Parts: sequence; structure tokens; C-alpha cells
Amino acid sequence: MSTVVLENEQLKAVFSRRTGALLELQNKTTLWSIQRRPELALSFRLQVPLPARHANRVQGLDQPVAELEVSPDGQRLDCTWRDLQSEHGGPLEITFRATVTLAGAALTFEAAIENHSPYPVEAVSYPCLGDLSQSAPERPLVCLKQGYAGMDKIPLLPHFAGRMGYYGFDYPFEMVPSPDTPFVLLDGGSEGLYAASHDPSLKESVQFAFEVKPGFERMDDTGHGLVAPESVDGRASHLEFCVVHFPFALPGESASLSPVVLAPYAGSWQRGADVYKAWRATWFTPPRTPEWARDVHAWQQFQINSSEDEIRCGYKDLIQVGEECARHGIAAIQLVGWNNGGQDRGNPSHDTDPRLGTWDDLREAIATIQALGVHVILFSKYTWADRDNENFKTELIRYVTKDPYGDTHYHQGYDYHTLTQLAGINTRRFSPMCPLGAEWRQAAAREFHKTIDLGAAGMLFDECQHHAGVRYCFDPEHGHHRPAHVYAGDALLAEDFRAITEREAPEFLFSGEACYDLEYRHYSISYFRIARDHQPWERYVDPFAGIMAATIGFNDRDKINQCLMFRYIISYEPLNFKGRLAEMPRTLQYGKRVDALRRRYRQYIWDGEYRDRLEARVTAGGKPSHEYSVFRAAATGKHAAVVLNREAQASLAVTVGFESGSASMLLATPEQPEARPSGPSFEIPPLSAVLVMEA
Repeated sequence: MSTVVLENEQLKAVFSRRTGALLELQNKTTLWSIQRRPELALSFRLQVPLPARHANRVQGLDQPVAELEVSPDGQRLDCTWRDLQSEHGGPLEITFRATVTLAGAALTFEAAIENHSPYPVEAVSYPCLGDLSQSAPERPLVCLKQGYAGMDKIPLLPHFAGRMGYYGFDYPFEMVPSPDTPFVLLDGGSEGLYAASHDPSLKESVQFAFEVKPGFERMDDTGHGLVAPESVDGRASHLEFCVVHFPFALPGESASLSPVVLAPYAGSWQRGADVYKAWRATWFTPPRTPEWARDVHAWQQFQINSSEDEIRCGYKDLIQVGEECARHGIAAIQLVGWNNGGQDRGNPSHDTDPRLGTWDDLREAIATIQALGVHVILFSKYTWADRDNENFKTELIRYVTKDPYGDTHYHQGYDYHTLTQLAGINTRRFSPMCPLGAEWRQAAAREFHKTIDLGAAGMLFDECQHHAGVRYCFDPEHGHHRPAHVYAGDALLAEDFRAITEREAPEFLFSGEACYDLEYRHYSISYFRIARDHQPWERYVDPFAGIMAATIGFNDRDKINQCLMFRYIISYEPLNFKGRLAEMPRTLQYGKRVDALRRRYRQYIWDGEYRDRLEARVTAGGKPSHEYSVFRAAATGKHAAVVLNREAQASLAVTVGFESGSASMLLATPEQPEARPSGPSFEIPPLSAVLVMEA
């Protein structure tokens, strides 16, 4: 036989015995041919740069399989390739081994490299689909991924976004990195394909690459390219999908690649996310979190100073902010710009600013505010070094990530307040720090200890989720492999910080900005800002994670209703977190009512499991509505739904149907919290929310 077939009741995968290429991949339950045309199949690709030619590739289709073995149960395939032929460097003493395992509706791809060539193996593309296809011609295929906050959508077929610069490739190209997104869903509306690296260690960067060949037929009205379904001018038109690993296996080194799972799913995107949730449950342990931060509560974010010396008050005057929060039942103040120089200046220093008062002034203000029941959370940053620091070139530069050419990496910085800086003329520029370096982590721990010594209840680690596009550090003095995946150091830094608080401040709260999913192992609350069309990717992945969203408007009812719908903590931020609570009385009043509703019915909308829009259906004006979310109470299994009317003027007639079929319901609103009986149909006033519960 010329092929090997791994098959069960759910999935069929056909491989070439000669090259190991994945010829066919089919979801048998839906008959979707995910990899459709065998003649377009791929096996693997390597990038092995030569001294005078960096673009030197090994094409798996040119390599015959040296050894092939199929397990007795027909559910595992092992392939080995040796002495790989490269495009420009001839045969190379490199061995590539791959194992494909079929279990249930998932294929797991594992691979390893033994590099005895004189050149590094920088990148490995495996697994690869040479002809990723739509499930049906009328169903567009999109890539769903985690964005800064919520879900992003990238068109794939028949429209392809191709957001990367046209000047850098022959064929339209798109690349999606992890761990920024923990997985991608290649979604067709009613079914899709889950793809993820199942390795929490982040030992190498893994990215998802899409490439249209031979190119677009034409550009469409949205600026995307239109991909022909079969051929263009006699050449096969197709979309390649590869999972790209960056092991940087140097001469004489071996490297095992992170396992990759491909799993078809039927239904909405949540069914694809369920694959990740099932794997996540095998390793995820929630971090230690103070009891107050697990309860229903709200924050205020307040900037005391910016990098352009926009000084709002002294440390002693912060007590007035704390008293105002206490009067309104606000549980925490995120204090921004308290460090010397103000927000985003002087990083990574966490010294106090003498213009605002003394160290003792801030410590005493924190103690006074916390005696009122308001927790002070200090805005902190360990991601960058301000290149304007006096000690940047003498000390901090030793800890900065370096590129392959020995230069420090660079971040453009942020603009604050003055016209000079808003025009980008005197903006302070940054360099990313390398958390893999033990010496930097020790220096960061000394800065972190200043927050502990001030008596703060916690920190919010701003920009903990990215490194300004830096993936690898090439500095030979940091004590790590050269190069090393920078994101692997994020957990090391968090663990060092946690070790300090376990000894000295066990109830210290760790929170961060827009945490990627693996960071939820260390950070109890993730903060971000959401848009009107926000899709709660993170909330569905973790129904009980601490997630906080900003409200900034003077009558920001819609944003607060989104917080209710998605179980997000409210962060009050008048004047883009430069103002006081008294400046947004309508937003504050409505937010307090929403939190009171959450406390009253917490068994559903706080302690109940968030189910997104599963297990219920809502229609508005006779049409399906998407402005709702469903919760399932743990104790009773009964459901509740939060339904929104986002119109500012008109009431909205809606009908709610739970999967139980129950027609007897109870309604409650922030304005009328007492539950009252209702049928499945009712009206929602403008810019309001209704909590609907199974009676």
C-alpha cells in the first residue's frame, strides 16, 4: 500500500508512505474534507540557514521516509527522515522524527530533531495542511483567536485578510503567534478545526501560518483578497496551513517540539474552545487569591502623575480618594503614576516621587485608606527599561533582550499630555527586559519588594502580556540558551514574586493587564478595555477567572451592562482614569445597582458557570439576538440569562427560551431587583439589562 490510514468513527487521516505527507483529513461525523486534494499535500518544512544564504529550506516532500511504523491498533504512526536534502546546502546530517497519534476526535503531532549538521535549525513547520478547505462553498472560513481583549476574527476563505506586508513574501501570508492566543479555531460557522500547542512550558515559540497560493484572484470591496475555489490561470488555488515551531537547534543539539493537536468540532466556536478547556483542566490550578478579590466588588483606577509631570495630588491627598471610594463601596484603588517620574517613566524603578511626598507619606496614606476597607493596588511595570534612565547604559542594558546582531530591542513608548509628547517628539523610548536572566529577575525582585514594603494590598503588572514583538533573546550573558524564547521567562518572574509574598504577604493580590491564558496560573485578575462588539473569549475559557473591564463614560450604562453579562469586575475610570468618582455620578450609581444585583443573585451570575450563549436562545423583534449570556447554577443546575437592550431610545421586546423548556421564569433588573414572575416574553427599557431565571 502507498498510504497509511489512521481512522476511527470520528476522524480519518491518510498519510503517504513515501513522504509522510498528510494526504487527507476528514471529519467523518460531518463529512468535511479538511485537507481535500491529495496532490497538494505537505509533510514538513525546515529552515536551516547557511552562512551566505539565510533562506535555505528543507522541503519534506523531497525527503523519502527512512523508517515507518504503524502501531498494532492502527492509531499511531511513527516516521523518521535522515540526511535531509536542503535547497541550497545539499544533504545535511539532520534526523527528523515524527509521531502522529489518533485518539477520539483529535490528532496529536509530536516531533524531534537531531542536528549533526554545521548549521542551526531555526524553524520547523509541522504539521502542515497543503489544502485547507471550507466545509461548504457557502460557509466562509475564518480564524478565531484571542486578541488584546476578547476574540479576533481573521478571514481565510474565500476572502483572505493577508495583513502582513506584501513586500515580505511571494504569496499572501498571515501568521498568528502563541501564547498571545492559546489556540486558534478555523471556524466555518457550524463546524471547525481546533489547533493548539499543548505545552505549558513555552520552550519554543509556536505560531500558526496561513499562505494563499498562487495568490488572489482579485481584491474585494473590503480590501481583502478573493481566493479562487479551484484554480487561477491553470494553477491550483489553495490555502496552506502550517504550525511553525522555532526550536533554534544549534549544531550538535537535539530538540523535541511542543506537541500540536488538531481536532475537528461540530457546532459553534465554543465547542472548539471546549477542546482547549478539557486539556487546560489537566494542568491548571487557580492561584492563591485574597477572599475580597474573589467576591463581587469594583475598582477605581486613578493616575496621580504622568511622565509629563501632570501631578494631580500629593500622597497625603490620596486619603480623600480613598474616603470617596469607601463611601461608595469601591473595594480597590489602582494607583497609577505613583513611582518616581510618573506613569511610564523611570521603569523599572519603583521608587516614590519626592514631588508627591515622602516614602512614609505614601505608606501612611496606603495604611489609612486600607483601614477604611479600600485596598490599594500599585500599578507596576517590569517589562521595560526607560532608555532615558541614568543607569540604562551602565546597568540596565545588561538585562535587556538582544537581537541576533547584538543590538538591544526597542519599544516606541507612549505619549502623555503635552503637545510635544503627543506629537511624538520627546516620547520616552523603552527596551524590553529579559525575564529568562536570573540577574534581571533578582533586580526585579528588589523593585517588587518596594511595593511589599509600602504595605500595598497588591500590584497590577501593566503590560505583563507582551514583549513589544520580541520572541527571542540572543544575549550570550543571560545564562540561557542562545537564543531562548522570552515568554518562557514570564512564569519564572511571576514565581519569584510569588515566593516573596508567600513568605511576607500571603494575601497580596497579583493582577495584570490582558493576561494571556497561561498567566492565569499566577495572576488572579486580568484587566483590559473592551469594545462594543466584544466577544468574551477569555471568560468562556475560564468561567470564574478574575477579569476586569474599564468604564469611562459619564453615563456608561452599556459598558456596565457588558460587565454584568460577561461577569467582569467594574473599573471606574472618569476622564480616562485621571478624574474622581464624583465626576461620573450616573455611571457610578448604575454600576452600584448592577453589583447589588450580582450579590443578590450570585448563585447564578457570580458563582454560576458562565456558558456564553449556549443552553438558551433569545429572540428580539422575532430575530435571533446575540446580546445575552447564560449562566448555570452549580447547586441546582438551573439557568439564568442576562439580556441587554443596547438601544439608547427604544424599548426592546425579547423572548427567552432555556434548553430545559421551562416557560415559568423570574425577572429582576438593576432598578427593580426584587424577582417577579414572568413568561418567556417581556420588554427591556433602553440601555438596560434584565436577569431572567428559571423559576
